[in-house]
Amino acid sequence: MKLSIVRLDHSIAEIKTTSPGIEIESLSRAVFEYLSCKSAIEDPITSRWNPFARQKASCNSSLKEMLIKSIMRYFKAHDQWTAFSSLLLKSIAFHRHIDPNVPIDVAETTLPIIDLPRTKFNRPFLPQTLAEKTSTRVADEEVEESRESMMNVSHQFPYVCMIQKQGSDHTHNSSTQLQYDMIGCDLVIFEARLNKYSPTITAFLESFVGCFTTSEWQAISNDTRSLPRSDDSLLKEFFLRWAMKEAYTKALGVGLNIDFDSFETRLIGHDVDSKDIEGVWTPHDGIWESITADTQQNNPNGQVEHQFSFVGRVNRTRDPNSDAVEKGREGEYWVFSFVPLVEEEVVEDSLQSEETASSGCICICKGPFNEEADAATSSDSKQHHITIENL
Repeated sequence: MKLSIVRLDHSIAEIKTTSPGIEIESLSRAVFEYLSCKSAIEDPITSRWNPFARQKASCNSSLKEMLIKSIMRYFKAHDQWTAFSSLLLKSIAFHRHIDPNVPIDVAETTLPIIDLPRTKFNRPFLPQTLAEKTSTRVADEEVEESRESMMNVSHQFPYVCMIQKQGSDHTHNSSTQLQYDMIGCDLVIFEARLNKYSPTITAFLESFVGCFTTSEWQAISNDTRSLPRSDDSLLKEFFLRWAMKEAYTKALGVGLNIDFDSFETRLIGHDVDSKDIEGVWTPHDGIWESITADTQQNNPNGQVEHQFSFVGRVNRTRDPNSDAVEKGREGEYWVFSFVPLVEEEVVEDSLQSEETASSGCICICKGPFNEEADAATSSDSKQHHITIENL
């Protein structure tokens, strides 16, 4: 798997005062004009591509206008910038899907911008190539999603990220081949959106109580001694728990089209003992505290490591009230990986030139696995290690 991360350099305040010469609409038009725009299901990029679609081919100019509208439909400028960056990442995913060895140099590339097809839940996806089809395609056949090369994008200013699974992402051992069919990611920033209606962190979080099960919310609210968490710990635990749930629903391909309190995510060995997965939740210091403790134990310099993985189990707590999810899907094992977003800060201390602080985190969910042992094997496998690139 490859995790691509983009960090926008300007603050929201700077974007609001940006000179007209580099406003996002002008930049988008210039980039789309230089690189051209193509639809993934209409125009062959290589001889291996089979361009069947139900609609007639769109000309480059009309597609360009449509893509610009998809960016400018956002009211806030920083959301327009993240939408633009997201489109670039999805185009990179497509070109790597067609040719895993294609060089991607964001400063010098001439590869076209790609408009990906979407599912009925509006999720963009990479379509199958001829190599993945077992039968001959016919005209007007609906385009199917590739299971060999899947991708998922998430963004929250100033970050945009994309996780991409490719055909080589599977684990081998002497007795079995472990594969996972789904992957999703969610990016969160550890920052409460306080306003006159939610002036405190507690007030901000109250509106999300209904999105979690009782056990999940207790884990968010209380520490290992069953005492209320500090505001900092409370905020981090909430966002990480939220990221787990959204990464899972994005892996299923449904996003927010399902009630979040209709399922429960449990981290084995953290929330519950692996020998008693259906048992009572055990009090813990929090996911972020576990990551920090692991860092202090295995890295004496205190630098935050790139990724931490936990085996988890997702249980259905009630009918999801949605046709977006298979009714029989429950009690599956998934791997949840966390990648901290680290900011460097200069410190006025002669003994320490700089320190790192985490402003947020990316959660990646992959699965499902039928057995805990399979998920654990996948989590520990070097082949399943996430390659991180900063673009």
